[in-house]
Amino acid sequence: MLNYTDILVGNYDRMLRGTPTVTFDYLVKQLPTATAFINKKYEVVYVSDRWINDFDFTRKEVIGRTLKDVFGEVTREWEKVLKDCLKGISHEVSLHQHTDEFGNHRWFEWTNTPWYDEKENIIGVILQTEDVTYRIRTEIQAKKLENLLDSKSEITNIGSWEYDVERKHLTWCEITKKLHEVVPTYEPNIDTAINFYKEGYSRNAIALAVDKAIQDGVPYEVNCQIITAKGNEITVITTGKPIFKKGKLIGLIGTFRDITPSLEHEKKAKRQERHFKSIFNSSYQFTGILDTQGTFLEINETALTFSGLKEEDVIGKKFWDAYWWPIPDYVKDGLKQVVKTAAEGEFMRSEIVVLDKDKNPIPVDFSIKPIYDENKKIFSLLAEGRMIKEMVAARRKLKESEQKFRALYELSPISYILSDFDTGEILDFNTSFEQTTGYTRKSLGSLKVQDILVTGSKTQLLRIRKEIESNQAFGPEEQQYIKKDGTKFPVLVSGSLVGNKKGRKLLWSTAQDISESKQSEARLREEKKLLRTLIDNLPLNVFIKDLESNKVLVNKAELDYVGLKEEDVIGKNDYDFYDEESAEISRKEDLEVMRSRKPMLRKETISVKKDGSMTSFLTSKIPLMDEEKKVKGLIGISLDISDLKQKEEELHDLINVTSVQNKKLVNFAHIVSHNLRSHTANFSMLLDFLVSETDVEEKNRIIKMLMEASDNLLETLENLNEVVAISTNINLDKKPVNLYEKIRAVEQNLTAYLKNNNALIINDVDEDLMIKAVPAYAESILMNFITNAIKYKNPMRKPVVRLSAERKDEYTVLSIKDNGLGIDLKEHGEKLFGMYKTFHKNPEARGIGLYITKNQVEAMNGKITVESAVGKGTTFKIFFNEQN
Repeated sequence: MLNYTDILVGNYDRMLRGTPTVTFDYLVKQLPTATAFINKKYEVVYVSDRWINDFDFTRKEVIGRTLKDVFGEVTREWEKVLKDCLKGISHEVSLHQHTDEFGNHRWFEWTNTPWYDEKENIIGVILQTEDVTYRIRTEIQAKKLENLLDSKSEITNIGSWEYDVERKHLTWCEITKKLHEVVPTYEPNIDTAINFYKEGYSRNAIALAVDKAIQDGVPYEVNCQIITAKGNEITVITTGKPIFKKGKLIGLIGTFRDITPSLEHEKKAKRQERHFKSIFNSSYQFTGILDTQGTFLEINETALTFSGLKEEDVIGKKFWDAYWWPIPDYVKDGLKQVVKTAAEGEFMRSEIVVLDKDKNPIPVDFSIKPIYDENKKIFSLLAEGRMIKEMVAARRKLKESEQKFRALYELSPISYILSDFDTGEILDFNTSFEQTTGYTRKSLGSLKVQDILVTGSKTQLLRIRKEIESNQAFGPEEQQYIKKDGTKFPVLVSGSLVGNKKGRKLLWSTAQDISESKQSEARLREEKKLLRTLIDNLPLNVFIKDLESNKVLVNKAELDYVGLKEEDVIGKNDYDFYDEESAEISRKEDLEVMRSRKPMLRKETISVKKDGSMTSFLTSKIPLMDEEKKVKGLIGISLDISDLKQKEEELHDLINVTSVQNKKLVNFAHIVSHNLRSHTANFSMLLDFLVSETDVEEKNRIIKMLMEASDNLLETLENLNEVVAISTNINLDKKPVNLYEKIRAVEQNLTAYLKNNNALIINDVDEDLMIKAVPAYAESILMNFITNAIKYKNPMRKPVVRLSAERKDEYTVLSIKDNGLGIDLKEHGEKLFGMYKTFHKNPEARGIGLYITKNQVEAMNGKITVESAVGKGTTFKIFFNEQN
């Protein structure tokens, strides 16, 4: 707008300098902004077409007219702004409402700027306007929606929130703040808002949902728990929806609703439903719920037990199609009518006969009544039946059934006795009493209550009497009755004091025969004892752990293993018996079994006790469930396989030894075959020459060659015999050998040999070092390696052999280092210890020494390694096994 003003002012300057006025007027008309030039008298001098159109004027109506003439009035505020402009004071943009000739309200933003000439003199005011009606209406509508949303939030208690992605600004409404229990001035951000969610699943779920909404534009609805600012935990449903503008995410909006009350209501409803089911199924009456068309919706356990049916045999079937009606075809129409009448709102009741599971006719007090909903409309029917067989009989005999509740009285499996409290005289009793005690009304005679009770102490009787006088009742407590035949049986007795019209004190007593329950308890104790005996005699370690891995049951094998009594083990965990690493592994296994609900079967485990002893087990762990299928611990079974593992290792070692021996045997057989075949071929050839030779001198030469061949054969046989002796000696007698002294003895035996070769032996072995070895083998090994070191000396230097030793794990390692010719291990390494293998052009070399030495070392469960460089020397390391 300032650019247009500059242009206009510039044009005006030119106009004053002689530029035609029509040019300036033409420029003003085309301005894209609604603009008007006003002189000091507030008269309109120039005006743009946009300004004329916005206010629905014509140019003839406004040019030369004052603002008051054009708009009808000039408010004091506007007049002050115009006067300030003529003084050179500019004002901020102002907002004004304009009503057109049709009565429509429109809103304009006004800018009032001083109008200067070329000499910087103020000659008027430049008015510029912008129609903002749409924006103002939109803001008004948004405010209305906001007020409506706030009102709805107040009613539904649903909060709202908004997140500006660009500004990273989070806004909560008052309801959302109220649900978070923060102060009204609280300013949340995205991190603090997420931290209100309960740590764990809830916080992870909302963080993931918000991230996916921001990153991928995915809306969400999540059920979570939050911890409010006051520390209260509530369950909420929070939703979020991405907001896009021109395909770009600009923010998120969502709602926040507390569903804790509804969840509590749902839990309460479930508890009420369970309570109803419990009452419904434990009712003594036959009870069923029907829809208004007579179809079974529910039936209780009492009715099912009576009829011998299952729930699926009844639910969904018509009431009149049930099997227990004695003449279905006869009664069906009547039952349909009864159902129809009850469905219309009447309570129906009558005495009918039904058939029990054995097809016996049973009289029943039957009723059916409508059930209403909260709108007073009938939505189902309640059908009930009470067996009244004994009540009917009693009504025929005594006509006192209502007074004495004869139906319950006679059918009860519990004995009822009506007696005089003061005298103990038995006035009445039920059938159960007769069946239990064997007394009839005739045989009872003048017996009193105290006559059929096993006599207790006077203190006990006095206590019961005082309890009755004080509380009008006593019991239940366990006592004993005496039957007519004199036998005794346990009963659970209780009583209530009543009175008759004559003021006589009467005592209603109940006596429940608990013989079977006592027997069941005894059987249960016996079964527990047998089960315990079985568990304790299993050749397995058996234990049960709770959720914290504390042992709640262990068998004898487990107690024997840990070496403790049961009271010292129960309530303890593996950290109390094993080292930390073993206990930690066991705890992780327990947690995984209880978490996954999958058993861990036959896993090989190792337990290390506090004393360091180690045991290998084959362990199974099975999750232990309660009646609601919730994990409450685990059952563990372990089999000690330490002996099996040892046998397995021994077998593995034996197999390895056998394999090695087989390889040696094959190799030895090959060598024997080759060498003996060479000697026999030589003998055969020389004998052929001898037989065919006639010259005496040549024969003598051939005979000499035969003698040399014979000596060579004997030497070969001796070598082979020594190898066989080493390989077949499987029960070597290893003894402690002082290595230093053994080296000294070998050096002494080689004195002449060492002197002739000007050789030096350096013995760096500790004087007290003992090794486990076959003494003869140890001496042979030392002799062989020392003589070899000198035999293959470097002719350019004096031969030096250095011997040293060190302990390494289960071995004593002897190092024999020389400065001889050395061996090319790349070329000869694989056949270094082979039989008859030589690597230097030494006429004394036979290739048998290293082979025999290696066999001797391996026969003692040792090993040999070699390091060598041609021209520098060789180091042999002999590993003497100190374990076996």
